[in-house]
Amino acid sequence: MTDPPRWHRRDFVKLAGWGLAWPLLPAAAVAGQPRRASAPAGGAPRFALLSKKGGDRATAYVMSNKIARRRGSLVCTWLQSNRQNHWAAVDPDTGNVSAGGPVGPVERDNHCGAALATGVDGDLHLVIGAHHGPFMHYRMPSSADRWELVGDGRAGGPSATYPSLVCDGKGTLHLTYRCEPGGHDARLHYCRRPAGGAWSSPRVLAQSAVSEHSWLTNAIEVGPAGRLHVVMSNTLPVPDAGAHARYYGASHLCSDDSGQTWRQLGSDRPLDLPVHGTRLKRIEGDGLDPARIEQHYGGKAGPRHSYYHKILLSNPAVDEQGRPWVVVHNLLRGSARLYRHEGSRGWLGTALLDAVESVLPGFRIRHCAQLTRHRDGAVEAVLMASPEAKPGWGAEGTALVRMVFGADGQIRRTEPLRPADPGLPQWLPSLERFCPHAPVGRPALLFTRGVNAGGYGQNRNSVCTEVWLRLS
Repeated sequence: MTDPPRWHRRDFVKLAGWGLAWPLLPAAAVAGQPRRASAPAGGAPRFALLSKKGGDRATAYVMSNKIARRRGSLVCTWLQSNRQNHWAAVDPDTGNVSAGGPVGPVERDNHCGAALATGVDGDLHLVIGAHHGPFMHYRMPSSADRWELVGDGRAGGPSATYPSLVCDGKGTLHLTYRCEPGGHDARLHYCRRPAGGAWSSPRVLAQSAVSEHSWLTNAIEVGPAGRLHVVMSNTLPVPDAGAHARYYGASHLCSDDSGQTWRQLGSDRPLDLPVHGTRLKRIEGDGLDPARIEQHYGGKAGPRHSYYHKILLSNPAVDEQGRPWVVVHNLLRGSARLYRHEGSRGWLGTALLDAVESVLPGFRIRHCAQLTRHRDGAVEAVLMASPEAKPGWGAEGTALVRMVFGADGQIRRTEPLRPADPGLPQWLPSLERFCPHAPVGRPALLFTRGVNAGGYGQNRNSVCTEVWLRLS
């Protein structure tokens, strides 16, 4: 397989239509000779190239946080093309790498990326994903630049995929993931590890309403008062629309007692677990919106299979008032809405497509937005968008769009992260999550620049991509 086209500096001289410079900062892991870069004029974004050997899922997936801060550095993780996770400690001012390398063994395939969380004691925790297998748990002490196994390293149970990891204010780690034995009947699993303790046995929170191989987009977040929030894609059969018709929706669960009981917002009654998808209220509303129904689920393996229409959700973010926020996509239409929960008013949404089209005319919103909050209360989303004629997972020309919102959900700012590249996708954003016990002003961002090897069924491949870090 030929290498993807090489990056040329002229591609970043100007952002089309904006006239802004895009400075490139040297990363020691790539350039070999670290150099200090001067601060850009006018607050222009700054980027560092961390690897040219990333895999085609280098910075996936939406559930897994991949950036944390410690001792003045950004600690980043991604999956290399050889299916081994790597990490780097990056100076946020210069882009220079002071430490890094592989962590954990070569994994099964390109679905085995890591999830990071910051402990209240300053230790970093890393859960490395399996694809239908057990996870491995590593810790980086606050005083050392090395990863060490925690206990026997095992976290979660068998048939686990897509780790999502957070640490609450008491030092308890909370982990959610998809469990799908045999590649069907997906379940949302949860386990926890109190400070100084051991991982609990997995607990099933929810069961998919459809039996076929499914995404659950099982991301977890913790609010400032300790409430846990989990979002999940909730695909439903629609017999009235056809034997193979599917409705693509999303649901939310929360816990106020550190994961012992779970409920849905608007109800004080704990759910009887595991809860079936048909019994869950949905974020986007109670009715089955025809715009979210696909008449004939299926298709041949590849990045346009109906399977990918289930990637409905961003990760959740929680603001300083404790309100959860989440982006819910409609991949049949190429649109999305940012929802926030407003108590008795329920979930309120802000449409995002018009704003994206205002900066990328003719583009549509695709899979896997990322969401976080800033220290000042602003909410930030990074979305993937591609030309209307190219709707697939990781299609050529996919670009990233940054959006900033006020506390009322109104859009304050919309801008492309970098110019769209017609020949390659810039995709799989991983936006630094807000941590209540280690808050940051503005989050950093990882993303992948390079081809999708084919998606569904192409999980082991030799494609190399570039891994980029937006510093500011």
